[in-house]
Amino acid sequence: MNAAILGQVGLVIAVPIALGAWLGLKLDGAIGTSPWGLLGLIFAGMAVAGVGVGLLIKRYAEENPVEGSSERAREAGRRWQAEIDERERQKNAE
Repeated sequence: MNAAILGQVGLVIAVPIALGAWLGLKLDGAIGTSPWGLLGLIFAGMAVAGVGVGLLIKRYAEENPVEGSSERAREAGRRWQAEIDERERQKNAE
């Protein structure tokens, strides 16, 4: 699951930036605006990549909501703490 997410993030970042760079080079070659077409479209690709990553984060957060502790987990924690406290009392009593 984590590798898939990393792959998606990599593509969402790399593709728009690479496409912007390629289109910027073509634009600069066609109308002679070097390096402004390249720079402008790289920055546009970065903006698109940022929006894409934001959408991926939003989708991931919706699919994997953070849930609070269950009562069962809280009870297990209380039992564990009681065991620790009892061990400390026994050590102090010796």
